[in-house]
Amino acid sequence: MKKLIAAASALALTAGLAFGETHETLKAHTLSTSVGDISFGAWGRSTFNAGRKWTSTKITADTTSTYNDLVANADAINNGAVTAAVGAGALTLADAGALAAGTDDGTAAGKLQTWVIENKDSNTAAAMAYNLVASQTLVNTMQGLEKDESDTKNYMGLAPDWSYGSRVGFWIIGRTPNQHFGFDFNLDADARALFVHKLYDSDEASADVNYNKDGKYAVAIGDQAKIWGLFDNPLFQTKVAFGRMREQELRGTIGDFGQRESSDVKSEDDIFQEIWTATGLFLSTKGNEDSLLNGFYANAAIDLAGVIGLTKDSDGNIVSKNENAGDKDSGQEVGMYDGFRTIQTGVGYTLPGLFQLKAQYWGDSISASNYRYEASKYQKARAAGYDMNDYYGRMEFGIDWLGFMGGATSFLDPKLDLEKTPNANLIELGFKVPIVTSEGLRDYDPETFYNWYSCLGTMGVIEKGFIMYKGHVWGGMGTSNLAQYSYGLVNMNKGDGANIFMAGIDFLTEICINPFGKQDLFVGLSGNYNITSASANGKFTYGTNELNIKDLELRQHKFAAELYVKKTFASNNFMFAGIAGNFVFQNMDGTVESVVDLSYKGSTKKFYMPIGVEMFF
Repeated sequence: MKKLIAAASALALTAGLAFGETHETLKAHTLSTSVGDISFGAWGRSTFNAGRKWTSTKITADTTSTYNDLVANADAINNGAVTAAVGAGALTLADAGALAAGTDDGTAAGKLQTWVIENKDSNTAAAMAYNLVASQTLVNTMQGLEKDESDTKNYMGLAPDWSYGSRVGFWIIGRTPNQHFGFDFNLDADARALFVHKLYDSDEASADVNYNKDGKYAVAIGDQAKIWGLFDNPLFQTKVAFGRMREQELRGTIGDFGQRESSDVKSEDDIFQEIWTATGLFLSTKGNEDSLLNGFYANAAIDLAGVIGLTKDSDGNIVSKNENAGDKDSGQEVGMYDGFRTIQTGVGYTLPGLFQLKAQYWGDSISASNYRYEASKYQKARAAGYDMNDYYGRMEFGIDWLGFMGGATSFLDPKLDLEKTPNANLIELGFKVPIVTSEGLRDYDPETFYNWYSCLGTMGVIEKGFIMYKGHVWGGMGTSNLAQYSYGLVNMNKGDGANIFMAGIDFLTEICINPFGKQDLFVGLSGNYNITSASANGKFTYGTNELNIKDLELRQHKFAAELYVKKTFASNNFMFAGIAGNFVFQNMDGTVESVVDLSYKGSTKKFYMPIGVEMFF
């Protein structure tokens, strides 16, 4: 119940309302029975966007002075190769004469080409002739990529992206009279649920998705489907839970307010990841307030998602994939070692009103036997030859400053009393380090296998919600093969990944424009700026050719902003409408084999009008 009250309180806070009204709402949704209380509710949100989008792409391949010098001296280079080939006995004088006179039927040219290829590494004349031909071929290939295109269109869409457009959820929780045993359950009906079947057939192409057929999965289990119990002793309380769950005791608090605002805004998990399992076991220990362990908290979880949709033989080997695991029985077991490789465990200490320190390990594996994810997860890394022991997950560290919270532990703490503390502020800092044992693995997903990543967040209210604000500053470093950033132009070879740096800032502020009235009308402004910067010297593969590139520089800039008006109604509900813009600018330059200056410039610009609603009952 505390978690429920905390969540409702946070929603009330964002609407600038008092906590008392929220508690009254909750009472209306609680039924008392002979074995305990059952509380239930529902919520929904969606945003409709309509706007105009402009895109442009320009690729150029300019020849360098090195190539131009080769072309200018082509006759001398070719003559020198013929003379050297005659001296080596690869060509006769008659062959040389035919080449000079232009009467060769191809025989002499073939002999010369063979000799040049065989001696390009040992004969200067052969090397120059080979470089001339290879450079001409490369220039022709690169110039074949040149384009200068632009497009403009009007569009419509739904947001936020984490629900693929719209989401309606229903939750129900049960508690025994002593609040020591219970269950939590919620259902979600959203567009994302249409893709639940892809867990059973992760090889299905997007073009093969049949909405009429697969729509039977449009209602799916949400974040919670667990049964739990609490066990007391004089020092601490132990919690044991079974099933699907998301536990947020140590999770970051400063999120994105449902991504109503600009895109690419960081979330609570960017600061400190929540503990979650698809199907598993959860244990936690929390110190009692009147004991020496007050403020201490530790947890651990094992995810036993199982071999969904797979059939095994008597030796445990996968022999087939069911057409639909929702219609057929399937094995629900994971090898002991595989299970422990996905363990999640954390520890924290909170001094109310001052700080919270925390650390956790998030186990993971890129092995195909990691059934927590769809089969496509980490597929590129596996295809490159990496496996289980090349990646063990990540470590996370965090510190929250609670010095301006009036004694509360976070904004989700019901003890936060805005009557006594009308101005409150929370500051959180998180730091993440992946445990990568094969450095080349980082090339394949810099946003997962980064060297380090850190996010600083702040959130607060002024005069009980007259002004509310939040924001993040974040950064990280890693390596990348650049395929995902260069639109396929450059795919650095294994071990030649580019150094890459990613950083950004986002903010949101809401101001109540009727502070002396009902306080139900707000003006909001949000925005963000992200930059991705990369540099490299090394080899990349284009088609079947391995090419050298040097002085490669790549920059990607993202800007977004939104101005909106929000009207709250009832206790936790609101509608909003606004105007927004989103801009992406990218450029890349590099010299290929010293003969081509390859350049890419691209941009996407969007102006749109969002209108949306969120309701909590």
